[in-house]
Amino acid sequence: MANQQRPILPSGEQRAILGCGYVGEAVAKTWRQQGHELWGTTTRHERLIELAEFVDAPVVFDSTDSSSNLDFTRNLDGILVSFAPSKSAHVDINQYQETFLGGLELLIDSIKHRSSETPLQLVHLSSCGVYGNRRGAMTDETDQLDCLHPVNVVLAGAEEMIQSVRSEAVNVCILRLGGIYGPGRDIPGMLLSAAGSTIQRNGQNVPCWVHLDDIVRGVNFAFEHNLNEIYNLVNDTQYTGQELTDRLCERAGLPTAKWLSVDTTDRVLNARVSNVKLKRLGFTLTQPCMVG
Repeated sequence: MANQQRPILPSGEQRAILGCGYVGEAVAKTWRQQGHELWGTTTRHERLIELAEFVDAPVVFDSTDSSSNLDFTRNLDGILVSFAPSKSAHVDINQYQETFLGGLELLIDSIKHRSSETPLQLVHLSSCGVYGNRRGAMTDETDQLDCLHPVNVVLAGAEEMIQSVRSEAVNVCILRLGGIYGPGRDIPGMLLSAAGSTIQRNGQNVPCWVHLDDIVRGVNFAFEHNLNEIYNLVNDTQYTGQELTDRLCERAGLPTAKWLSVDTTDRVLNARVSNVKLKRLGFTLTQPCMVG
């Protein structure tokens, strides 16, 4: 434990973040301020010192390493699953399978060894990309997932796996995230930098977005309200790519960018994703629209 004064909290405040990347680290810093006792994982030994700055117990966990395990989670009260494959210019489906499915297999094994009466809140971060190409249709949590693209098949399989541990003692909340933007991921700035030029993507598709701050708030909301279902965590922006850049450029007084009208990738999200289900519970967004 770090040598710093921390608030005295009731039982049920020991949590783990499995995957302290861009989102996991932001959640960890907030939870540390709230006084939670934290475990956090990274796949790289050289990151342990950095991780120790915002979690009490940094752990190396690599689902591709047969010696890895998640036994330390057996007595915790809350777990955020924030797995993500390493960044690469090309999608490696094997890496997705090892990261998500392999990691969840080890987590499920650990949960099976818990006391059946010990309460646990699980929150799993998934992606609205699982909806695939719905031709821009309004889409909510009840709509069918894409079962054609192999990445979406893996993500949908991961959701199914983690829901298998739901019980009277274990809540499982799945948050399907939009495209993430925030500090270090200035998507509006990136789009504005294309003003007057051509973006090599299909501008007629409708993506969805969510700011990092609202992801952190959404995760906290899920834990505070013991959520036990699937929710879309996206902002209110439902423009096509072309419409979004047009508005950004117009507000900045810049020439508009031109997008293509054909798909240049085989994995496409094209859906107006609804956030109504989460909002009905009282959740509010601090960054409701990317345009401002």
